[in-house]
Amino acid sequence: MRPRWLIAAMIASASLNLFLIGAGAGVIALGARMAHETGAARPAALYWATQRLPGPARANVRALLRQIRGEVRPDVDRSRALRLQAWDGVAAAKPDTGAIKQALAQSRQLDVAVREKVEERLVDFAATLSPADRATLSAGFRQQLTQPPAPAAKP
Repeated sequence: MRPRWLIAAMIASASLNLFLIGAGAGVIALGARMAHETGAARPAALYWATQRLPGPARANVRALLRQIRGEVRPDVDRSRALRLQAWDGVAAAKPDTGAIKQALAQSRQLDVAVREKVEERLVDFAATLSPADRATLSAGFRQQLTQPPAPAAKP
């Protein structure tokens, strides 16, 4: 009778070990995938909208986007700080809804100002392109605006 129990215990132990090894490998693979997906900055839609432009025009638009990004970075950072401040205020013992709404409104104003600056600079630059390049750029923007949003990450 002993050998049967010993064999059953060894099979159960081997099964459990294989399960734990598989679960560990799955967790490692999932962690690596999540790190890869969220670790690096993804190019924005404006970047991808320039994909079909000829080399020199594409390089010029992307250089302009980098320049604009540097110019608006302080406003973007300030907007983000205001939103964080506002949402942190929601967690207070007695939230000041007026101050929260004001911070969110200021954040929205900054966001609109940034968008306005980016769009105006892009329009001014696009006006210097050839008609064919303008049509290509317009099609790229249209494609980016009409793509369905990416699925939200599951928590």
